[in-house]
Amino acid sequence: YLEVVDDDGAPCAVGQTGRVLITTLHNFATPLIRYEVGDYAELGPPCDCGRGLPVITRIHGRYRNRLALPNGSSEFPYLGEYADYREITTAIRQFQFIQHSIEEVEMKLVVVEDLTPEQETKIKELIVRCLGHPFRITLSYHDDIAKGAGGKFEEFVSKV
Repeated sequence: YLEVVDDDGAPCAVGQTGRVLITTLHNFATPLIRYEVGDYAELGPPCDCGRGLPVITRIHGRYRNRLALPNGSSEFPYLGEYADYREITTAIRQFQFIQHSIEEVEMKLVVVEDLTPEQETKIKELIVRCLGHPFRITLSYHDDIAKGAGGKFEEFVSKV
């Protein structure tokens, strides 16, 4: 069973983001009861199918990878949809965002062909629009983007 709860452990309302907890009694050696997996997700409305199980509309990721803002707050970054980038260019095969400071975000890119200066400018404008703050955006090109220490690919990494 899956739960999405707020910081006090209370169930989240539809549209609210909270911590993901799971309960499974199928593992008789070590049953997991309200085990916190470390991810944050947004709870969605009930499914029309009538099953009554929780619905997740968006997985935000780990708390450690929140976007740090100059006013001291942090939030899960909205980086746009893949389709937004494809409208600018179809050359992008993979990307990752790294926040290096309170004012700078790097976009690592794996591309099949070089981007034009105009495409780079449009991508930077899209990122600033999605993040909602005029961060200094740098683009860097790579042959490959490594997975994190846990073996998972992280779309956004905060080093702040």
